Amino acid sequence: MNKKLSRKTLAIIIIREKLASDLSEEISMNKEEALEVVDFSLQLVDEWPISYQQLKSEIKAYIIINMFSLITKFQ
Repeated sequence: MNKKLSRKTLAIIIIREKLASDLSEEISMNKEEALEVVDFSLQLVDEWPISYQQLKSEIKAYIIINMFSLITKFQ
């Protein structure tokens, strides 16, 4: 059981780091900020998306929606 749990934990850590790296490159944001966004979004996930690309696109959509809401809020 511990070995299976540790593999799952390791997989989540690798996915987290890869997501943060990809998001920081694609959106031109700081790596630490990307890690915070990824951590927050992973806490909200009830079910894991089917693929890495789907998870990444959902996080990017979340970021874009929040950016637009901030832009419209201050205009």
